[in-house]
Amino acid sequence: MNIVVLGLGNPIRTDDGVGVHAIRKLAAESVLPPEVRIIDGGTLGLDLLPCLRGTTHLLALDAVDSGEPPGTLSRFAREELARLPISKSVHLLGFADLLGAMNLLEDIPDEVVLLGVQPESTDWGTKLTPAVDAVVNDLLATVLAQISDWYPKSCAPFIAPFATSGSSQ
Repeated sequence: MNIVVLGLGNPIRTDDGVGVHAIRKLAAESVLPPEVRIIDGGTLGLDLLPCLRGTTHLLALDAVDSGEPPGTLSRFAREELARLPISKSVHLLGFADLLGAMNLLEDIPDEVVLLGVQPESTDWGTKLTPAVDAVVNDLLATVLAQISDWYPKSCAPFIAPFATSGSSQ
């Protein structure tokens, strides 16, 4: 099993950087089993293809405009991923574009999940808005739960300080 947790977003566009902020916190504050790789994908788009080759389980974290109140967490899997808008992102290419390229190369993971956070703002800035910052720990707790669902044996070594809501910065 080759699990990748991929943080996406532009950290100089306020809430668009939530995936990157979350992945950095995950890397700094938890111990994941060796089967789990953390990748700060930022705005790399299709440049991520070589890094994801051979991935069996892909868990992506990103800002997703789902029309919900700011800070709302959403989970997209299977058919829901097919309905993601192409390039509806402040990145050059969005997550849906990356999945499409992986599919064309016949290198799509067995399971793909996108955990999205509704942004409040994608204006210039390096800090998350309070509404989005307040859910980063919940997002990371959801990451650990998803990894546990995929590979329950891997949960024993987790140091998971993300069980409750709270400010991430």
